[in-house]
Amino acid sequence: MTDHTKNHSDRIYLDHAATTPLDPLVLEQMMPYFTSSWHNPSSIYIEAQNTRRAIDHARHLIASTMNCSVNELLFTSGGSESDNLAIKGVVEVNTNKRKHVITSAGEHHAVLDPLEDLARRNEISLSIVPLRTDGSIHFEDIEAHIQSDTILISLMHANNEIGTINDIPHIFKKIKATYERISLHTDAVQSVAHIPVDLSELHADLVSFTAHKLYGPRGAGALYIRSGTPLHGQILGGGQEEGLRAGTENTPAIVGFASAIELASKRMTDDIRHDRELQQTLMTELPRRIPCMGITGTKDLNSRLPGHVSCMIGFVEGESILLALDLMGIAASSGSACTTGSIEPSHVLTAMGVPFDLARGSLRISLGRETTKEAIGSLLTGLPDIVHRLRALSPKEQIPPAEWATWLDS
Repeated sequence: MTDHTKNHSDRIYLDHAATTPLDPLVLEQMMPYFTSSWHNPSSIYIEAQNTRRAIDHARHLIASTMNCSVNELLFTSGGSESDNLAIKGVVEVNTNKRKHVITSAGEHHAVLDPLEDLARRNEISLSIVPLRTDGSIHFEDIEAHIQSDTILISLMHANNEIGTINDIPHIFKKIKATYERISLHTDAVQSVAHIPVDLSELHADLVSFTAHKLYGPRGAGALYIRSGTPLHGQILGGGQEEGLRAGTENTPAIVGFASAIELASKRMTDDIRHDRELQQTLMTELPRRIPCMGITGTKDLNSRLPGHVSCMIGFVEGESILLALDLMGIAASSGSACTTGSIEPSHVLTAMGVPFDLARGSLRISLGRETTKEAIGSLLTGLPDIVHRLRALSPKEQIPPAEWATWLDS
């Protein structure tokens, strides 16, 4: 039996930033709403009202955990829908003739694509702010682009590709102090899964997050909408979610979402301790074992997602590394799972100023609860050998250009 046909249980999964396995305890909570309490929660009969109560309980549980009012929490199908609802909902409800929006060049495509689409259709003017070399964005970077007609600023809390955490509470608090009229949105899909997030402390009007990044089901997400924030619904055709998001609610997924949020909160301290230890090992050992490579994103672990290690390796293609790791029984990624198949280097790395050729060798390793020291040991043994073999296949001279120097750790 080859490595590629190993039993699933023998493989090593290091792509938790893409999605996580469903926690068995979460599945246990969901099962009754697949089998017995499957009724439409909008109906009036007893069985349907049981499912309505389950949704109401889930909303209360998430609101309590995230520190917001139940009336400020709207269920969606996931992070991408939440981002689109926040962005298009603010733009469409605003009656100004001129509408200006600010975002950063490192945002998830669920933010960048709808904004660029609105700009192409001349519904907004758009300022896309470059990232700093560690992938962060600061208040001064944003303030320089604020105009009299700015209606929305959308900045991610933590970057899914490089793990850098932006100081959203500080940035948004300073913006609100001077520009109270501007709506503030943050994509917190990654941060909610890995660090404590108190919605009342973000100073955001709109916050997107989802279940499947924190051992919950796919198909359930949420948009926090601060009380009093005007928003135009995007899915019409029913009165669900206060008329802002029509469609029969996905009761099992919503129940699972709440269960996953509750478990994540209870396990957060242990999860962070576990992930930080293995993360530090990788960030120290990888540059020691692989020449001509660099860690991407901030190296300050206090400003980086726990368990997130991203790097770029010179003179190899990220895709080739991933295929070789897969044959070895290790699942990882080269960046966002939402851009898999793209031959272009990561837009996040290029927004940081990483040279094009170096950015093509990107690799993202994201750890989870089930990741073991043995798994990290296997990666540290196998990856250097893979890189050596791939480089040996290239006839090109492998001398790093001068412009790579500031990006390499070895």
